[in-house]
Amino acid sequence: MLTCHQVAEGATEYMEGAAPPMRRLGVWAHLRVCRNCREYLRQLSRTIGLARRALVPPPAPEVEDGLAAIFAAQGRPGAAE
Repeated sequence: MLTCHQVAEGATEYMEGAAPPMRRLGVWAHLRVCRNCREYLRQLSRTIGLARRALVPPPAPEVEDGLAAIFAAQGRPGAAE
């Protein structure tokens, strides 16, 4: 069976489905018995998800300008002055 260190080293590869079949089986078996590694992979998955959402590109300037114009026309707070 894999060690916690080995699972942590290959965690990203395992989560992406890129690990070889025997490695995936080893990680799966380890996760069945190791609560700490299950929690580690859960936290890693959440971190990756949050990072992906944070890296969404900002809207194009023309989109921002259009929204600002709409807000200004409606007299809403946050409208461009």
